[in-house]
Amino acid sequence: MTTPEATGLHAASGADDLHDHWDRLRPIIESLPDGIVIVDQRGDIRFANPAAAGLFNRPAQDLIGTPFGTPLTAGETTEMEIVRRGGGDVVYAELRVVDTDWEGEMVELVSLREITDRKHAEERARQLACERDARLEAEAASQAKSDFLAIMSHELRTPLNAILGYSELMELGISGDLTDALRKQVGRIRLSAKHLLGLVNDILDLAKVEAGRLSVASLPSPVAEALAAAVTLTQPQAQAKNLDLSVIPGSERLPSYIGDEERVRQILVNLLSNSVKCTSPGGKITIEAVVLAPDPQARLLPRNSYICISVSDTGLGISEDKLESIFEPFVQAESGPTRPQEGSGLGLTIGRRLARAMAGDLTVVSEREKGSMFSLWLPAEVRAVAGVSTSAGAGGEAPATSAAAEILAIPNLNQQTRGLADVANRVMSQLGPIVDRIVNRIRSDPAIGTSPSLRTSQVVDHLSTLVADIVSSLAAIEDASGNPSQMLADAMEIQRLVSERHGAHRHFRPA
Repeated sequence: MTTPEATGLHAASGADDLHDHWDRLRPIIESLPDGIVIVDQRGDIRFANPAAAGLFNRPAQDLIGTPFGTPLTAGETTEMEIVRRGGGDVVYAELRVVDTDWEGEMVELVSLREITDRKHAEERARQLACERDARLEAEAASQAKSDFLAIMSHELRTPLNAILGYSELMELGISGDLTDALRKQVGRIRLSAKHLLGLVNDILDLAKVEAGRLSVASLPSPVAEALAAAVTLTQPQAQAKNLDLSVIPGSERLPSYIGDEERVRQILVNLLSNSVKCTSPGGKITIEAVVLAPDPQARLLPRNSYICISVSDTGLGISEDKLESIFEPFVQAESGPTRPQEGSGLGLTIGRRLARAMAGDLTVVSEREKGSMFSLWLPAEVRAVAGVSTSAGAGGEAPATSAAAEILAIPNLNQQTRGLADVANRVMSQLGPIVDRIVNRIRSDPAIGTSPSLRTSQVVDHLSTLVADIVSSLAAIEDASGNPSQMLADAMEIQRLVSERHGAHRHFRPA
């Protein structure tokens, strides 16, 4: 028979065992990286380990006796937002709750694991997903707009061509004699239809460029012929306004440019037409072509030489804050219903995009009330550049020729070759002189101030291996029947092309 005294002794012994058990667990709990909090049935904190104190940014003793503040259910896992005292920053913790006995009463043991980084990562992923969806929607809308413009442009051109055709037939008297008044009215119809057709053609070109479907040729063409054709087309407009339109001699001695002859003429005609519109009667328009190293303001490959065709005028000029915006679609330097010049604001947009599609660029320098100078940059034919002395730059110094031009100038290398493999063989036969020329360029480059103090072995480094790799690539391209491409001249051009076409490629769907 168990006596009350024995029962009391047994209970006391059990409590002592639990107390001893807790004393053994306490060092382990206090060393855990996760926060551990004991919450009694009233919801007050009875114990907090150092990790929990760190989460709340309060000493553990200050936490004891304070309400935990979050409903707890044993066996559930939930998340908790903790606003730290003092700094006011917010951290997130994952809560796991279990029932346990602590000092003779049932309590909730709460495990707090900080998940702030995970929550931030999830939020960033959510934002990126939203941005991606918004970008896809914007690209889809842009594509739909481009498709709509292309379709509508084609549909509009048919009736406009009919209007032009019939008006010209009427002016020729095919349908009968016209009075002076009728002839004047028919002439206005023809001019209006011609203006509308030009606008439709501009919109069609813009739609093709934005959709990535505008192809341009990449062939050598004489500079002088492009200037002569553009001047011939715009000379009547200049004469009607009593403008002096002149071409500075020397373009016939320049190397050919690499590009699309028709598109280059289109850009030049637009630049000259803009100058005519913006220049007051009695003003002057000058067109000049030279070979130059790339301008830092142009988006060009730094190691290539370019034909720079500049159109300068003494017109109104453009304010500095609008120099870049004029290349955006439907933007003009002078906007509003009272603008002095007519136009859609598409010419410069199309011109710059066409120039960049030909691995060139279109830039502008202007000052209000003093005039503007638009410069069309086009890649120069490399073989021709090797024997041409370039014009002086802005600082009065002749820009350096391209590395390709220097290599081609090596004796016995600039000879008639038959394919890329032949080029590779000739380069390998002149590997020593090529490396010496590159070393000399590095030592004379003012941008590399430490090169004169370096040993030759330090400058050469892996140059020979690099040239040999290029030679192997040339031979491999010919063996694979690869077509010569201007993009192979520099990997930067490939990177730029990939960037420009990235959106179109992502939305490509096989038929």
